[in-house]
Amino acid sequence: MSDQADNTRVPEPPRTPGESANRPENAVPEGMVVFSPRGGGSEPLSMGKAVAWCVAAGACAGIMPLIAPLFVGLGYAVLAGAGGMRERVLAAACCVIPAVLIALLLQFAGVVDALIACIVGVVGSHLYLRGKLTPGTACISVALVAALFFAFSEAAARLAGTTLADQFALAIDAYLDGLKGLSIDADLQVARVRTLIDAIWPTAFVMIVFIGFVPSIMGAKIGARRQGIDVGRDEPFELFDLPLWVVGALIASIAILALRTVFPAYAHQLLMVGATLLVSLRLAFAMQGGAVLSWFKRTRGWRGLFGAVITVVALYLELNLFVLTIVGILDIWMNMRRLNRGGRVTVQTPDDRS
Repeated sequence: MSDQADNTRVPEPPRTPGESANRPENAVPEGMVVFSPRGGGSEPLSMGKAVAWCVAAGACAGIMPLIAPLFVGLGYAVLAGAGGMRERVLAAACCVIPAVLIALLLQFAGVVDALIACIVGVVGSHLYLRGKLTPGTACISVALVAALFFAFSEAAARLAGTTLADQFALAIDAYLDGLKGLSIDADLQVARVRTLIDAIWPTAFVMIVFIGFVPSIMGAKIGARRQGIDVGRDEPFELFDLPLWVVGALIASIAILALRTVFPAYAHQLLMVGATLLVSLRLAFAMQGGAVLSWFKRTRGWRGLFGAVITVVALYLELNLFVLTIVGILDIWMNMRRLNRGGRVTVQTPDDRS
């Protein structure tokens, strides 16, 4: 036997009396902090903590409505994700009531803005949790909530003795007046911008709802994962596929614009409706084009820095030449990605959630 110590051998820790020597290979010593690869190591939130999350999300809506849908979606998921109608109503109430109260008391945000932020968060989270979030339902939901936003804002403006159109006109004039007098060309451009804004200003409501709808889904995903709720497998963005009726809406918007020559007395109203619908649909078609770009990048193996450069160039071309919008329209007709359009396409695998 050698007298030299074996420094390569790790000594076994002393065992307490009665402890078995056959410890499992992957056993974790008590008290050690480990990270689960799927993030499922945390205990689901209790009912009280879930209610507190919803109340905090509602308070956020009363202060910062633009970022509130993310937290409202999360709060709705942790409280109502695995529950029934009672939990859904409770979650919605715990978001809406604090939002309205905080907006009235602190006046950091308008009551209508806070209320709509809660509605967007609840609707987006609910659709995701119930497995009903298809591109078509997303478009319809954004349109309906935007119409509700417009109606609430118009009612609030009339209570103040004015209208939304007058408020937008004053705000636009105040901004554009500072650009006048620079040059003749600048004055012509200002006049053109003024005519364009007069036609499409209702699109602002669609944009605000759309911007909040996506974070609400992200919040729902985080909340569902935190509570261990099985919502199915998320499909990649490259499978985003609009239904054919969206093309019908595009044709309808063009037809409404064409009716201005037939009914000149209502030319301005028809211009506003047709142009607002057309610009709103551009968001949907641009997302379709973005999904085609994502699919094309994967099939071509464009990753890393080169893929990021391609994305930036595509966004630049979309802002200036509507490239992604055109690609999205063509993909609906031509099916560039060869998708199986016979089945129901969702952002997650469909199931029978009620």
